[in-house]
Amino acid sequence: LTNVRTDLEWAEDAAYRRQHGQAYLAWSDFDDVKTKGFYNKPWFTYGLIVLCTIMMILEFAVNDWKVEPLDVNPLIGPSAETLIDLGALDTNKIVNEGQWWRLLSPIILHAGLIHWAINMAALWFFGGAIEQSHGLINTLIVFFIPAVGGNILSAIFLPQYISVGASGGIFGLIGGCLADISVNWNLLFLKDCGEQDNSEPWKRNFWAFFWILLEVAINILLGLTPYIDNFIHLGGLVYGLCCGWTTIEYAAVNFFGYDAAFSSKLRIYGFRFLGLIVSLVCIIVTSAWLATFQIGDNPCPNCRYFNCVEIGWWHCDDCDLVTADLYRSRTDETTAFYTRIDLTC
Repeated sequence: LTNVRTDLEWAEDAAYRRQHGQAYLAWSDFDDVKTKGFYNKPWFTYGLIVLCTIMMILEFAVNDWKVEPLDVNPLIGPSAETLIDLGALDTNKIVNEGQWWRLLSPIILHAGLIHWAINMAALWFFGGAIEQSHGLINTLIVFFIPAVGGNILSAIFLPQYISVGASGGIFGLIGGCLADISVNWNLLFLKDCGEQDNSEPWKRNFWAFFWILLEVAINILLGLTPYIDNFIHLGGLVYGLCCGWTTIEYAAVNFFGYDAAFSSKLRIYGFRFLGLIVSLVCIIVTSAWLATFQIGDNPCPNCRYFNCVEIGWWHCDDCDLVTADLYRSRTDETTAFYTRIDLTC
């Protein structure tokens, strides 16, 4: 779709130059101007990848350069204590200690090397494509609103878990890609597009959908392991779709001599901004819900089965209630000290 958009922009530029008696650029020269040069690089994507990499190294440094056993962290990473110290999403600390910055800090943290590698690859492809096609501001909207919105949903529906990762924002970017496809569906599947390709449109574009769905499936499977959250994933995807419908530019086939009626313009822009408005309203409402949240009042106790599944390789630290048995030596019953404590999940 990015290539189709570039073709249309070149055709529009050529039509404008021809109408004004100017020499127009060859396609290769136009593509060089559009994609090369310092200001045409996806610097936000590059910067976020570098920052996440630095934080991944810092996680291991704080964890004394040790990797936790696979039954504790199957993603080859640090301990839960290290992640909490560096800013993991923790509902108790957000609600009871006022650490609202934890809705943002998990974005640059990752549960382990496997989690980091998959997310950075997805960020490189999806983030770079969105940023180069639609610009920095639109990329920031499609990344951060889904990231924060997904973290809020996780804090409400899975308060017993901690979680980290840029996956909410990455799923927001994926939602932006799907929004781009949906609003430009007819253009993407034009039967006369492509070079000497007589295959059906769905065959030509099958792999685009395949790789997007594969990325979604891999991250949902990762979300069944400790410290990664499927509520963040799917919440980010929904927010990304809504924000994408607002920020993604509609590719216009008719550049000159076409002026839509006022009612058509109103309908188009009303539909576009509705997605962003709904996203912001949902974030405000869920933030207010989280601010008055009572730890222990889980609105969806069974949601944990969608977030972490024990398969014998790892354990899910998801106790809603812990009971304790305290033991004291018979010879020391008069003191306030205990010799043993047994915790039961």
